[in-house]
Amino acid sequence: MPIINYGVWKATPVRVSAERQEQDATSPHIHLYFDDGAGGSFAGSKRASINVKSLSEVSELVYWHIPDLRHPITDALRRLPPGFTPLESRPGGAALDYIRSNILDFDAGRILPHDLPGRAPNDIIDFVLPELQAAIARRATVYLLGEPFADRQGLHDIHMNQGSTARFAQFNGPWQDGAVILHYEADDRFEGLFTAFASQAMHTDGLQGHPLPGAATFARHLGHRAPSPRAAPPPVLLDPDRRVVISGALVNPVGVENRPTSRGQPETVYLMNRSGEGLSLAGWQIVNTLGEARGLAGDAWLTPGAVLAVPMTGVALSNRGGTITLLDPQGLKVDGVSYTAAEARPEGKVLTFRR
Repeated sequence: MPIINYGVWKATPVRVSAERQEQDATSPHIHLYFDDGAGGSFAGSKRASINVKSLSEVSELVYWHIPDLRHPITDALRRLPPGFTPLESRPGGAALDYIRSNILDFDAGRILPHDLPGRAPNDIIDFVLPELQAAIARRATVYLLGEPFADRQGLHDIHMNQGSTARFAQFNGPWQDGAVILHYEADDRFEGLFTAFASQAMHTDGLQGHPLPGAATFARHLGHRAPSPRAAPPPVLLDPDRRVVISGALVNPVGVENRPTSRGQPETVYLMNRSGEGLSLAGWQIVNTLGEARGLAGDAWLTPGAVLAVPMTGVALSNRGGTITLLDPQGLKVDGVSYTAAEARPEGKVLTFRR
């Protein structure tokens, strides 16, 4: 069964600690203590426990840091009251899905061990701890997505919660992933800290969140033994499921849209072939925020370097921010993008996502 009582806790971070190798070599955590105005069991605060090591054979985690997060989820989060808010595991709100929210570039993830000696930064604590300390110092607002403890004195599962196997598969589910999202209100900037276990799969089914057959793990895709984390990540070769990308979209045409009386250019998604060979797109689908799919015709073809304009007939793109996802005939995610309400507001503007 998926995790229980998935939701988000809005609060102010007050202090943080990290369990090093000598303190817990098996299942260590970073503990972020936060104040939601309702007190708590930890000197008046509550506690979020963030995994920094996996119990799987591959013990490393994958870490993504987005210092300027621009995504529809931030609009949903900022409207929440302080404290814990239960979330329905579905698209269109504040629920998070690492795969379907199109919030992450998986290729930008770093595989990091728990705690290594030597000069920092060389492990996950070295990367995450300074970001949380800065949030405390600047009195940022924190949004913690995950599962609350039974006593409601904090939460855990603040990581990807799908794509696992063996004993951890019982907790798989779509639209229930965890994260730490910080809001620096003085400059209205959101920052995202995201983690997954390197053993988790990059493609999952949309009903149970289990790995799809043949889906690569993050360890396999990024390399189990990553180079020094202080160096820039190596360029990732263009694998078969990244040959076609969503290069842009017209989500808010001029005038009335999505009606029989509409005139002018309809909502349109632009697909670009980045490979050196022609590709058939027969059976591919473009999916909107709500999971509604626009299928491509059997004769859809992209020559090398070409861009195909796909009118989104019968499938609306939201003007209030949303996601656009490209699936191949097997249902595997090929590419995905997101846009905010502010980005969609100007009429007639084509949003550019890839070049």
